[in-house]
Amino acid sequence: MHKILIVLIITITFSISCSSNKENKKKQFEAAKIDKIVQQGQFNKLWTYKLDGSKKSYGYKLIPYIDNRNVYVASQGGQVTKLNTENGNKVWSIDLDKELSAGPGVGEKILLVGTPEGQVIALDKENGNQLWEVKLTSEILSPPVVDNELAIVRAQDGRVYALDSKTGERKWLFDTNIPNLTLRGNSKPIVKAGRVYIGFDNGKVAAIKQESGDVLWLQNVVDTKGKTELARIVDIDGDMALIATDLYLSSAIGKTVAVATESGRVMWSKDAGSASGVTASRSNLYIIDNNSNIRALNRTDGTEEWKTTEYKHRLLTKPVFYLGDIVVGDLDGYIHIIDGTNGNTLARRQMGKSSFYSYPSSSGSTLIAYNKDGTLTAFEYSR
Repeated sequence: MHKILIVLIITITFSISCSSNKENKKKQFEAAKIDKIVQQGQFNKLWTYKLDGSKKSYGYKLIPYIDNRNVYVASQGGQVTKLNTENGNKVWSIDLDKELSAGPGVGEKILLVGTPEGQVIALDKENGNQLWEVKLTSEILSPPVVDNELAIVRAQDGRVYALDSKTGERKWLFDTNIPNLTLRGNSKPIVKAGRVYIGFDNGKVAAIKQESGDVLWLQNVVDTKGKTELARIVDIDGDMALIATDLYLSSAIGKTVAVATESGRVMWSKDAGSASGVTASRSNLYIIDNNSNIRALNRTDGTEEWKTTEYKHRLLTKPVFYLGDIVVGDLDGYIHIIDGTNGNTLARRQMGKSSFYSYPSSSGSTLIAYNKDGTLTAFEYSR
């Protein structure tokens, strides 16, 4: 009886210990509660539009695209819609009857969306009619970029395709090996001055001639050292920023890097990284680190200008630079306005009842937020 009692005590103690450890870990990653603030400035909601909602869309980048007076948006359920930017009135809407994971990417006459099965679908911008469809080798997780009659499409397996925007015919292909273990998601290609810049899951960045697909340089800009596959995760999944001849990128491993576009040479590297990407202003870079702290780094050398800590684990979106301030969304559908000079919170407003597909899109003074519950909201903010 005495032995049974000892075993029972040990079992109960072990169970309490395990339960306590689980509870501690849960609290460790619990999202910070939002403190009350004195609202500064004013939100002006312009319009809302409702699309189909989604719950399982991790890694998808369904980002509204504002093109002059129109905004194009895609839902995970396959709905692609064109709206008037000023009033939110529907111009056209089409149901592709396919799950969509990326887009739209918009050119002069067409728009493109991608699917988890690797399909790229081209629609006419004016009326939504389908023009062509091609099947690539793996899922599409970043919006295609349409420029100079070429569509640049990044696939999850590390391949980059250049497709004829009129026919979908393949013009060139770039391929690079990626690790077996990577984060889910891809950075969006940057196309400028006849070059394509792309970051990969192996910590490398490539500069490719847009017309021919010739590689100008391919550099390993993020260190891949580590004893385990987990420790060697260096994905460049977030969007990069290009200012003049300087390319800025951030990696999930915790590095933000400035790269010279002529050579791929690393100009500086900072031990603060982000899976969501980099936003650049005239003088600073803004990133969301792995704990959802907002950091402002000096563009010249990466020194930290300021850092917020009150949004820990709130899964903030990539920052948007807006009229001198910073705009981010969080897991509960709140939009936060952050002072661009010191990181103080100026104002906030809940735009939907879920997290966001992406950072808010912007055009002039108009911002458009897209919640995963399908709520599309156009708004302005003024101090």
